[in-house]
Amino acid sequence: MWTKLPILPYFRLVGPYLKQHKSRFALLTLLLAANIAVQLTIPWLLMKYFDSLNSPEPAEKFIFLFILLGVCYQILSLASDYVGEHVGWSAANKLRSRLMRHCLGQDIAFFHQYSPGELLDRVDGAVNGLAEFFYKFVVRFTNNLMLLGVTLIVLYNIHWSIGAVMTLFVAGAALVYYLLRDYALPHWVRVGETSSAFFGFIGEQLTNTEDTRSSGASGYVMRKFKALLNQWLPVHMEAGRAFSVMWMSSMLLLGLSTILTFGVSSWLWHAGAAGPGTVYMIMMYTVMLVGPIDTIRLELGALQRASANIERIRQLFEIRPSVGDPAEGGDTLQSGALSVEFSSVSFGYTPGEPVLHGIGFKLEAGESLGIVGRTGSGKTSIARLLLRLYDPQSGTVSLGGTDISRVKLSGLRERVGIVTQDVQIFKGTVRDNLTFFNQSIPDGKIVSLLTELSLDNWFQALPQGLDTQLEAGGGGLSAGEAQLLAFARVFLKDPGLIILDEASSRLDPATEEKLDRAVRKLLRGRTAILIAHRLSTLRHVDRILVVDSGRIAENGLQGALLEDPDSRYSRLLRQSLRNRTV
Repeated sequence: MWTKLPILPYFRLVGPYLKQHKSRFALLTLLLAANIAVQLTIPWLLMKYFDSLNSPEPAEKFIFLFILLGVCYQILSLASDYVGEHVGWSAANKLRSRLMRHCLGQDIAFFHQYSPGELLDRVDGAVNGLAEFFYKFVVRFTNNLMLLGVTLIVLYNIHWSIGAVMTLFVAGAALVYYLLRDYALPHWVRVGETSSAFFGFIGEQLTNTEDTRSSGASGYVMRKFKALLNQWLPVHMEAGRAFSVMWMSSMLLLGLSTILTFGVSSWLWHAGAAGPGTVYMIMMYTVMLVGPIDTIRLELGALQRASANIERIRQLFEIRPSVGDPAEGGDTLQSGALSVEFSSVSFGYTPGEPVLHGIGFKLEAGESLGIVGRTGSGKTSIARLLLRLYDPQSGTVSLGGTDISRVKLSGLRERVGIVTQDVQIFKGTVRDNLTFFNQSIPDGKIVSLLTELSLDNWFQALPQGLDTQLEAGGGGLSAGEAQLLAFARVFLKDPGLIILDEASSRLDPATEEKLDRAVRKLLRGRTAILIAHRLSTLRHVDRILVVDSGRIAENGLQGALLEDPDSRYSRLLRQSLRNRTV
């Protein structure tokens, strides 16, 4: 039976973190043992009191002890609840951190497969379910199981007949629950999957609410919302119906146990084997026995949900990124500017559908390269390969003469910085947004860089300087200010290669001109790759790479290409100038 329960899978997931709370486990064990002892003593005290009623002086002390133990029972229950919840949530939060790191370590394809809302539901909702499972099932189930066992021993000690009857009842209840356990599990798994899809949809709509409303798509969103609710309801109803089958079965067993207990107690009374106090004690012990069984039945819902949650978390942990660190050690990229070399690189996001075909070029350390081409020609794919967001299907990408597949991802991305047109500003201080919580970067360096990027007036207007809070998504910042902060963030890393992918597309001409002067100064001594549709932003780069349909159409020094009126770059530049004139 235990091989089908999620106890072992649970401890495989959470066990390493539970081991860190050995002292609290010991305390929890003592509290539960004391709690059971108190519960078993209370009926015995009442038996003594009822039996003393026939004596000339009833023993009132038993009532006093009964009240005292009742208070102790409540205190012990409260203490065990607190310790159990603390241990369960502490371990679950460590599991949550591990799962979050695992998700963040995945490649980009993973985040295309799972929406933000679905990941949130698994990382938060499923792990919360395991925290609840620890106390509601692991602790309470163990406590109630121990209480069942000890109560049966006590009943056998009173009379073998009542012990035998209740043993048969417990065995029958366990058999019923075992047979019905797998019946409800698939329904709860589907509930979890439907829930993830629903919250994934909600997360996407809350993120894109401005676009939804501005495009008049609110009606579509509400129809989709209603459709998901209509899918969710029958799935949840099926899970509830499956659980109701277990509830009805347990109620039949509980009714049968009550009838048998009355029958055996009546027989013992008429046989003279039990007095009024003993009969009352048997009834109380029977109620105590039925209580844990009923609690176990209720907690089987947590068991089924835990099985579904464990399965959903296990599915995430089983996903392995296609892009990872080298098996052994890993090479280190040299300091300073990095050379860039693509050697016969072919790549596609989908097997059989290449985006880049045999790309090959070299950029010396300290040089700058402008990459131009139509939308969808493969420009951004080149940048993604340099960051190892993906790996090519064939060929090699090298930085500083080192194949980047032999470099640890953390070391690679520390030496390569990228600024795109989509700026991510998170809720936090200006300092934290710029340094990503790297406390080793001095404030003076941050302020100096903001000045070089013409953000000195903006910075001086901040009410709390670098400690000023920014809103998530850049609320309160202009598009230009957010873009300039992204530049500052990258330059603070002091990378050997900087990639600017349409980085100035959101800036007005005046801000772009200021940025261009600052960037030229900051790029000195670094290798730079600029990807742009506005060719005017490339006027200071050393080399030009023209990409067309995933192939290199032209590659050379910018000056030489400009002097050749028949070069593709010259034609693109003339076309760009005509469009600007129009």
